[in-house]
Amino acid sequence: MRPPDFKSLDTRDSSRASWIFRSARRLLLQISPPTSLFALTMGAVIRQIWDRDAQELWIYVALIVGTLAIYLLKDQIRIYWTIFQLNGPPTVPLLGNVDCLLRKDILEVMSHTAYKDYGPVARFWVTLIPYVILLEPDDIQAVLGSAKHTSKIFVYRLLDNFLGKGLITSDVDTWRTHRRLLQPAFHLHVLQKFVGSFAERADRLADRLARYDNQQLDITKFVNDAVYEILNETVLGVNVASTANEDGVVDLDDLPFRKGQVLMTHRLIRPWLIFDWIYKLTSTGQQEKKQSQDLSAACHRIIQEKRRLQRDSSSLTKKTSLLEYMMETSERNPEWFSDEDIINECCTFMLAGQDSVGTATAMTLFLLANHPDWQDKCREELDEIFAEGETNRPPTMQDLRAMRWLECCIKEALRLYPSVPIFARKLGEDVKVGKHVIPSGCGVIILPYSTHRLPHHFPDPHSFRPERFSPENSEKRHPYAYLPFSAGPRNCIGNKFAILEMKAVISAILRRYRLGGVEGKTEVRPKFRLTVRASGGLWLKISQRVDAR
Repeated sequence: MRPPDFKSLDTRDSSRASWIFRSARRLLLQISPPTSLFALTMGAVIRQIWDRDAQELWIYVALIVGTLAIYLLKDQIRIYWTIFQLNGPPTVPLLGNVDCLLRKDILEVMSHTAYKDYGPVARFWVTLIPYVILLEPDDIQAVLGSAKHTSKIFVYRLLDNFLGKGLITSDVDTWRTHRRLLQPAFHLHVLQKFVGSFAERADRLADRLARYDNQQLDITKFVNDAVYEILNETVLGVNVASTANEDGVVDLDDLPFRKGQVLMTHRLIRPWLIFDWIYKLTSTGQQEKKQSQDLSAACHRIIQEKRRLQRDSSSLTKKTSLLEYMMETSERNPEWFSDEDIINECCTFMLAGQDSVGTATAMTLFLLANHPDWQDKCREELDEIFAEGETNRPPTMQDLRAMRWLECCIKEALRLYPSVPIFARKLGEDVKVGKHVIPSGCGVIILPYSTHRLPHHFPDPHSFRPERFSPENSEKRHPYAYLPFSAGPRNCIGNKFAILEMKAVISAILRRYRLGGVEGKTEVRPKFRLTVRASGGLWLKISQRVDAR
């Protein structure tokens, strides 16, 4: 069938509006062919019915509007068509499945029943927006492994005030530029410069624990404080110990990056708050805005102080923090990396790094306390690395990399309790998973907490078995079966930083103390708060080693 000759449309002149159609035709012929073809066809139809009676005209108008709506919403229609073919949890009007995120047993559902009840590909509604959940590594790789699917879903926008528009939440173009500029700062030869800070703050933590010898304690707060001190020094170049009062106590909770709160879930369960213009009018929205302004102001003051010190210094100063690397990057690429970008990335590194690394470190210590065989294995390894009489020698980069069994224990802790149990992407093109084709533009949710516990990838999945991550046991595992730091092009830029930091903290404690479980508190009760937390804390008993070398 030949398409209509659109260039002849104006030969049948209409006294009512022929000039409108001629002008519209000239404009549309300059637009993309599919769009212009559709629009001009509609124009031809309108010309034909222009002189008909009112009742008949309204019928035609309704048909045209309906056809136009289908054309404009065809991508969404494809997404909904796919979604309704998938299994998923029952929905609540307007909320969709957001109520699931508030369930106390949501992580247990993820790990024990999601795959069994809904299969490897399922649906999930966030308010009125549908998403596809992928649990199998092959399907996950099809999404995370491609640079075409690096966009984040709209929900990440709700984190802007908390994390800033940094690597985690930024759009693809900004992320690609920032990742390229910042990646060199996370190479091992740069991270080596931070090992001293890792070790010093880890020793400070070990010293604090001495007063709790032979006592029970919740290790979470102690570890979180140490991680926060490390991040202040390595990211911002700020020594928080210098802010101690006359008793040597540092009030970390009064510092700006400890006051932040994640309010994303608060907004999701109140769909009207998803709209920024409404949310900004609420007391919670104003509180979050104030929090964001305080963080930005704190970063700005630190940047200005470092620039003043650089101007006053007569010689080149040694870079000791990621902030200084970012400032140098900004000077070299001012059009691509501004002061605002520096502040956004500082907020991202400080706020995202606290919960994720702090929780993972505390979880690992807790699991070692309740698995003395693995604790002894790690301690024997440390005794081999640090010769007799080197009890107080700080670890080097070489020492940290030699802690193989400790690394296996850390990885197993992250398998059981990944700090970020859920993340998502927006598809840049159609993706085939199993018998389904997920349309371009659809949001896809990845659940590491579920994938990490699939028994056909990790036998006896709910048990602590660090030997899974020995070289011989890891080589045949699917590369996308283990996702503690995401995977693919948009994985976590700080994964090596995090592992080294965790090794430094845990090894400092194991070199000086023995850890034991606390009766009645030997199981983790995980809860979901954007990151994984331990309900009731992570309790253990600590006692100084009598055989410390």
